[in-house]
Amino acid sequence: MKKLLPIIFLLFLAGFFSGCGPSKVQVSGKVVWKDGKPATELANGQIIFDCKETLTSARGVIQPDGTFRINTEGPKDGVMPGLYNIAIVEHRPASEGSTRLPPQHLPDKYYSFDTSGLTFTVTPGLNETTISLERFSGSR
Repeated sequence: MKKLLPIIFLLFLAGFFSGCGPSKVQVSGKVVWKDGKPATELANGQIIFDCKETLTSARGVIQPDGTFRINTEGPKDGVMPGLYNIAIVEHRPASEGSTRLPPQHLPDKYYSFDTSGLTFTVTPGLNETTISLERFSGSR
């Protein structure tokens, strides 16, 4: 029995440590304009989360109703907890047979983590957030 104790102890430690440490969590939310209306104009755009602490980047596609879910590597895999800077990229494809882009809805500042002013702290468990944005005013 004395010979088995070190082995049992090592197995216990291995099991204990394999369950420790941060794991990915789910992050979802909704993108809305400052007036509270869903940002439906941003459908198919990207919302990107970037964490300098964990060197992690994650993204999600903005749905037609303004909702999104963030993923790191694959569908529904989530992200590591931490403080994330957020950037949003508008999807503005030209119509078939045209070279003109549709109107811009999002101010340029949201395209960069450094200028968007958007952050979110991801914590263990489910995370939901509402991202409130200004509309593009048309002047630069």
